[in-house]
Amino acid sequence: MPLSGELSLTSPDGNKIWAESAGEPSKPALVFIHGMGCTALGFDNQFADPDLLHNFHLIRYELRGHGRSGAPVESEGYESIRYAEDFKTVCEAFGVEKPFLVGWLYFTYLRSLGGAIAVDVINAYGPTYLSGIIYCGGGAIHLEYGMSTTSAFLVGAFGTLMTDAYVAPNLLPTEIADDGRIPRSTTAREDSELEPQADASAEWERRVRNVPVFVVQGREDQHRNWEAMRALLERLYADLEIYMLDGVGHSPHLESPAETNKAIGTWVGKVLARE
Repeated sequence: MPLSGELSLTSPDGNKIWAESAGEPSKPALVFIHGMGCTALGFDNQFADPDLLHNFHLIRYELRGHGRSGAPVESEGYESIRYAEDFKTVCEAFGVEKPFLVGWLYFTYLRSLGGAIAVDVINAYGPTYLSGIIYCGGGAIHLEYGMSTTSAFLVGAFGTLMTDAYVAPNLLPTEIADDGRIPRSTTAREDSELEPQADASAEWERRVRNVPVFVVQGREDQHRNWEAMRALLERLYADLEIYMLDGVGHSPHLESPAETNKAIGTWVGKVLARE
């Protein structure tokens, strides 16, 4: 019997994964995945939305190395297949088949996070494992495309973020100077994040070509070069719809939850009506 509510699941490698479900288990499933350095709490506005709760089976979980999930201490614990196995473990626990994957931060120039988990899932289980992909808030799709779509603003900010104390004014330099004080699980995750995702981008492009894709994008997002991003999306996906939000930046589900939720629900309904 499928489980429900808040759970601690065990992935095939033994790592614990925190997950939660809400809404109607008999309805189509939306699996929400947070971004780098975040938690599933970022989707509270979706899990409190009456329409989403009525029309869908809502699932969220926390990626390994984040929040309430376990944090492997070796870099092998953050390989592509591990992220795919976590996703499958969550889906199987809640009795879900062919879910819609909803990912925030759909590109990270580091390891698979948020929407980039779609790369891991499709590499491991094929494009028919998902009913569709919803990319919520700004980036590319695969590690191969990272810097080509990064905004000049963000590129210029990287050095400042790494060196200037004002980024974290309450920390003393000595507190961040000794790398030995950083937990091994954190450095292991970072080591893996710098590795390329499994599978060449050309093969992944072939696999994902006809997967239904919906992009919810803020016009004020300063993380991405949106014109380059749009051109890439239109080249990659044959079944693509883009929804732009005025006055919204990098986090549509947080900055404009009501409109984002409605847009997601409407698009999923259209995809299901075609089946």
